[in-house]
Amino acid sequence: MENLSTQKKSFVEILNEIKQKINDQTFPVGSKLPSERTLAEEFQSSRVIVREALRALEIIGVIESKVGKGTFVKSMNVSEEDKLQEISKQTSPLEIFEARFAIEPFLAEMATLHATPDDFLLMDECLQRTKGVIGDFTEFEKLDEHFHHLIAQSSKTTLLLSFFDLINKVRKETLWRTFKARSINEERMNLYYQQHLSIYEAIRERNSIKARESTLLHLKTVRLNMLGE
Repeated sequence: MENLSTQKKSFVEILNEIKQKINDQTFPVGSKLPSERTLAEEFQSSRVIVREALRALEIIGVIESKVGKGTFVKSMNVSEEDKLQEISKQTSPLEIFEARFAIEPFLAEMATLHATPDDFLLMDECLQRTKGVIGDFTEFEKLDEHFHHLIAQSSKTTLLLSFFDLINKVRKETLWRTFKARSINEERMNLYYQQHLSIYEAIRERNSIKARESTLLHLKTVRLNMLGE
């Protein structure tokens, strides 16, 4: 993954530049947009940031992605300007991952020290419910968020739990959920469930190293599937 310090533009700035090129017909309606790599080079940014900008434009109907063909300009009229403004204020999925990498492995470590029998029961119940909804994105995502919250809660670190709750809140934003929905299928749900199970087992075994490593592996897997790197 590219270092954020080398990235010169945020996804909002790139979103606006692409929108401007559509408005001035540099990218006319019906035309195929350049590849993510080409756009990243033009805007001196990363492919992940460009991808975030493209997904935001797709959400509001300005562009559309056709499997195996590429991304095309659908409309030059932004009929949902309010929605565009809302998305522009949302947190970059890449930033969300960076925040999760910063605190979730440590929360899992702390859970190995402080989790109670009641915490284990709640995590086990969540995992059983998760196994039963594999294939249902909406229910699976709810239980995914809940499982990670239970780990944070069982760490007994109040301040970090408040930070985690903030991260979980932005995971409900449209941009994040769109990336997640596009990246997931039944096979990946099953993989995420198995990874959650490994994290739980490490916490229950009071194995802090395994808990941290299992959490890191899970986050890396989800990031790769969502952002492509």
